[in-house]
Amino acid sequence: MSLYRQLFLGLSLLFLMLLAGIAFSQFTTTRSYLVEQQTIEINNAIHAVGLAITPYLEENDTVAIESVINAMFDGSLYQKVTLTLLEDNSVIERAYPAQASDVPHWFQLWVSIPAITRQNTLTSGWLQYGTITVTSYPTLAYSKLWQSSWQLLTTFILGFVIGVLALKLLLDHFVKKPLRQFQQKAHAIADKHFGHPLPTPQTKEFIPLADAFNQMSAKIEQHFNQQAQEADLLRKRAYQDPESGLNNRRRLLLHMEDWLEQDAAGTLVIIKLEAISRLRNQKHFKQAAKLAEKIGHHLRASILQQHKLGRLSHSEFVILRPKHDTPSDTEQDRHAILNLLDQLSHIQSSCSPNSLQPILGGMITKHTQSSLNVSELLAQCDNVLSKALHSPQRIAVVHHQNGTQFSSAQEMHQPEHLLRGKQQWLELCQGAIENDNITLSFQTARDSQHHPLHQEAFAVLKHHEHCYSAHLFIPALTALKQTAALDRYIIRKAAHYLSLHQTFLAINIATTSLTDTGFVQWLDSFLAEHPVVSQQLIFELPENAFLEHNAQTRLLCLVLEKHRFTYGIDHFGHHFDSVGYLRQFNPQYVKIDTDFTRQPDDEVQQDALRALIQTAHHRNIKTIATRVEHQPQYLVLKNLGIMGFQGHYITDPKEANHGRPTS
Repeated sequence: MSLYRQLFLGLSLLFLMLLAGIAFSQFTTTRSYLVEQQTIEINNAIHAVGLAITPYLEENDTVAIESVINAMFDGSLYQKVTLTLLEDNSVIERAYPAQASDVPHWFQLWVSIPAITRQNTLTSGWLQYGTITVTSYPTLAYSKLWQSSWQLLTTFILGFVIGVLALKLLLDHFVKKPLRQFQQKAHAIADKHFGHPLPTPQTKEFIPLADAFNQMSAKIEQHFNQQAQEADLLRKRAYQDPESGLNNRRRLLLHMEDWLEQDAAGTLVIIKLEAISRLRNQKHFKQAAKLAEKIGHHLRASILQQHKLGRLSHSEFVILRPKHDTPSDTEQDRHAILNLLDQLSHIQSSCSPNSLQPILGGMITKHTQSSLNVSELLAQCDNVLSKALHSPQRIAVVHHQNGTQFSSAQEMHQPEHLLRGKQQWLELCQGAIENDNITLSFQTARDSQHHPLHQEAFAVLKHHEHCYSAHLFIPALTALKQTAALDRYIIRKAAHYLSLHQTFLAINIATTSLTDTGFVQWLDSFLAEHPVVSQQLIFELPENAFLEHNAQTRLLCLVLEKHRFTYGIDHFGHHFDSVGYLRQFNPQYVKIDTDFTRQPDDEVQQDALRALIQTAHHRNIKTIATRVEHQPQYLVLKNLGIMGFQGHYITDPKEANHGRPTS
């Protein structure tokens, strides 16, 4: 039994006993008073009748005596009147019937009020004339006691009800409210939701407990913040260049490897600033670091979000640009690079006016048929910079296809999907939605025991007997901020799929969709109409949405939680910003960014990955690794504490054709 209930029942019982004692005392007092009052009245009646009939006794006027007795006792509450005359031993007796009473019979049996009998000798001087005996009815006493009992019972009930309500209000305010706050605070601390400190309770005994809770919450929050900062620091040490703030060589090589493995075209832009190397050789390290910082800041502000940016060496910076959005236009790209070189030249002159060195630029274009690897790509970076050094404009362009190198003046055949621009992809998607030409493919995420956790759904667009995976057209829709219609279509399709299959299905929501107010309102209505899939449908939200659009993302999460839907975070740890945003949200799981899971045998990467895993596990959030391709990678990730896995190594043979589709 809870403390609140014990206090409430105990105090209520005590109050009940107190009221019962008072009521019993009042009842017995009233009964005694009525009995005493009845005795007094009958004594007064005997003395009064004695005075009235004494003159008639002297004259032995029997008629007058009977008239007086009848006048005084008729219609009264007396049971019997007996007058015995001593002179001739004659008896005058009157018996009166009992009057009707509203007092219940059980009450008369339960409460004893005896009939009072009084006797008096009638005298005149020294002479005795007779004796009179009067017996009363207790009817009036019972009636008065019954009325008094009803009033007492009513007062007792009202007093008890009012007292119990007042007691409840007091206990709620001084006991239950602080205890509920302690309970909520304990659950919040367990879920790593710290919030504001507890207010000082009005109950003196709870003040030390509130102080202890606040101190514990502050220390745990400080520990969590330190752990988040440690995770950020380890990630930055592992993947961020300390001077420019860009991706360092290690992470840049991972992006290159990922880019080369994709069956998609793209462009690598490399920029070399000899001024940084010159300053370092002259031991002007602060100047070199300041120049690198400004270059990094300008490059971050100049490129699109989907482009990858990093520092390959002290003086070399790389931009990876996937060609998902527009057809390749070499001349346009050349002019864009020349403008960027001019801007960087101004930055260089402002930071090191005495160390003006040429800025070289190179562009390597990869097509879908290219078979370059990372080593060959790095060699081509050196090659294109060498060509740029001897170029009048300090820029060179190289194309690669089927392992063959082409100059910028040569023609090349490109696949059909590379010739589509953003608007063409949008029109193609809109037509596919109208004609229901978008299907779902699935990849299963499993735990360490190989039990399925959920299936992640991927959109596949069908057009003219060709299938295009989402990574080909989603960037175009994102650039045009037109992903909401596709996401609505996928959600409806997923709900229909779940109505036919008993499984857990995860679908991705684009950042541009969750920032669309109309989409959030539609989702609110849709989820309200489909509560049956709330335990099966999971929404995956990208990490950048939590960092760059926190308010809109919070609104979407509140909508999901209102309808009891769960969500996960994709690309967890991708950004260098703090992962402390987890304190504001309660995802079911996080999918670790592939930069941390592709090569987990590296000690530096292991430290950063371990910190990320601990940050999530301390909040009871499941961690899932994606793109798990082979057993050594799986074993290392499992030993580090990853709880779920997704990728070709995890996929069953029968699921081999249900992974990420390619065009």
